[in-house]
Amino acid sequence: MNSVKPVAVLIRLDKIGDLVSTLPVDELQPLQEYDIQWVVSRDLGFVPDHAVPPRKYIELNRKEKWEGFVCLFRFLSETKPKVAISFQAPWWVSLALWISRVPLRGGTRSQWHSFLFLNRSLRQRRSLALQHEADYNRDLVYYSLHKQTESARFVAPISVPTPILRLEPHHEVKVEKWELSPRQYVVIHPGMAGSALNWKIKNYLTLIRETKKNHVVVVTGTLADEPWLVEIKKEFRGDSQVKILQNSLSSAELLGVLAHAKSVVAPSTGVLHLTASSAFER
Repeated sequence: MNSVKPVAVLIRLDKIGDLVSTLPVDELQPLQEYDIQWVVSRDLGFVPDHAVPPRKYIELNRKEKWEGFVCLFRFLSETKPKVAISFQAPWWVSLALWISRVPLRGGTRSQWHSFLFLNRSLRQRRSLALQHEADYNRDLVYYSLHKQTESARFVAPISVPTPILRLEPHHEVKVEKWELSPRQYVVIHPGMAGSALNWKIKNYLTLIRETKKNHVVVVTGTLADEPWLVEIKKEFRGDSQVKILQNSLSSAELLGVLAHAKSVVAPSTGVLHLTASSAFER
């Protein structure tokens, strides 16, 4: 008779790039004895859905704290996890873990709630960027589950590689839908949410002019990226070599378009993380 694995809840409630860097930690050896349940931000479920293998998850709206708190509390009451690790989350997540009496509550030690509600928190100065985000996440898992001596300089055993997430578009997403041929087009995604530096619009215009001489150019973005796309759309409207797919792609379709592109140019770390994780067969 097979024994039921205890549950471990892993929580990451911020942007796409950070989630992509965090999701593969469930492949680390210390977590293999657990049934892993993820908690991710609303509308980011397409990432664990397209992961190889797919992950189990729930979505929360971090902007609606009381709604999110109630949903998380109910989820914890149902799953009864032995372990919860918060890689990044607002204060009400830590409170929910504490009220739910999760035995081991790991996370980064920084804001006030991490001191009050977590019992295995690790100080990590991620703003210094001394490691990749994925390496910090690996270290947090090892610290939370192996109970080493507290140290701001703690790192996982040097022999432990940092796992890398693989994303795979679903088969029903075909780029031919937009009259594109795999590996025959270049994606340019000028927009961003402000977490990185960006080019001037004139540089994107020059890049598109030069690139379209030899390749079809696909310009992607959302309505929020409109300030970056106004001039691009004005200049290249009606150009058969430039396809403007702003606000025309679902998250799953964007992943498919990125995965089958010859190359991708973007300032957005989310778009770049999706591209890198889906580029294994290039």
